[in-house]
Amino acid sequence: MLLFFLVTVALGFVYQGFPPILTFAISSLGLSHAQAGALMGIFSLPGIIVALPGGILATAYGAKRVILGALFFMTGGVFLVALASSFPLLIVGRLIAGIGGMTIFVVVPQTLSVWFSDKRLSIAISVYNSAIPVAFITAFNTFGTLAKVTHWQVPIRLTFIYCAVVCLLFAWKYPAKPSVEPERHKPNIRENLMVLRKAGSPVWLLSFVWMMYHIASVSFMTFAGDHYIAQGFSVELAGFLTSLFMMSSIFLGPVLGAVISRIGKEIYFAAFGYTMLAFFIFLVPRSGMNPLILVALIGLSSVFIPTPVLTLVPRYLPSRYSGLGYGLSSTLANVGALIGPYFVGLIYDHFRDHARGFDLMAFFAMLGAFIALLVPIAVKKSESRKSHQS
Repeated sequence: MLLFFLVTVALGFVYQGFPPILTFAISSLGLSHAQAGALMGIFSLPGIIVALPGGILATAYGAKRVILGALFFMTGGVFLVALASSFPLLIVGRLIAGIGGMTIFVVVPQTLSVWFSDKRLSIAISVYNSAIPVAFITAFNTFGTLAKVTHWQVPIRLTFIYCAVVCLLFAWKYPAKPSVEPERHKPNIRENLMVLRKAGSPVWLLSFVWMMYHIASVSFMTFAGDHYIAQGFSVELAGFLTSLFMMSSIFLGPVLGAVISRIGKEIYFAAFGYTMLAFFIFLVPRSGMNPLILVALIGLSSVFIPTPVLTLVPRYLPSRYSGLGYGLSSTLANVGALIGPYFVGLIYDHFRDHARGFDLMAFFAMLGAFIALLVPIAVKKSESRKSHQS
């Protein structure tokens, strides 16, 4: 579990280490906000392509090989970004890092679903989910200040060193073939796609729910700091405010995981979280509420979403095909992470106003709540169909 945590922290630094230095990169390289949003979104682009194969390959060749390969790609991509002096090279580096990062996004939760039973999976997933917030909070409270006093690429270079260390540690410590892993078999794409089709609408709806979360959350984390700097806040305070989005996950994520494992009703927790997330994001550009309180409430709302969704995904698939479900959900999540920041940045470039971007984030969060409430209906229809067939 510790190795998975360290790997996911590395992923968090690479993925979310860019927004804190976004303002400095924009001024240093003369980027537009749409280009800056594209640098965030391009990291997710490979996930649209590699997410499904990543889940299948982990079953075929084992988690160690796939995760280690993903770490190599991610570390190599960070190295390019750390040396880049132009937008095209930045795009290439982020793209290569994204190939590795998006594979990790799929394979780690898939592997956890094998290591832990259904009741303990909620707790394991919540601990896994706390790794990204740890990286996020560290980055948002240090990377901006470090970039301000040195150069915007210095935090990226430190990220490269951390990724290289984690890569070596994982290669050394993770067992080649843990006893809990299922028997490896060659990937059969047609068979996997048939399983996915037979799984029905619950898995697809959950994947769309996860997509809405990434549209709203990645867009918020990308541009909230820039919004607060534009409002006259210091770089340090803007970074701290944005980091509050993830702070609740560290402290409340594992607790919520334990509560969900006892109560169940996971999807209703997610729907509640989405509704609150939409409401509080909508208030950001138009409320006189203390931003410390407002962003903390946004972060608190978001805690209710990841653990329930990721816990439910493998429930509607045979255990040997859990990676397929995580692959589908990750594919759609990456579509969301790709288009969300880009369109929010595009809106800002057109209107020179962050308010409309926050409105777009709130809309997709509310759409997530609506889709989440369709999942129980889809499950009942699927069970009814199976009972009639038998």
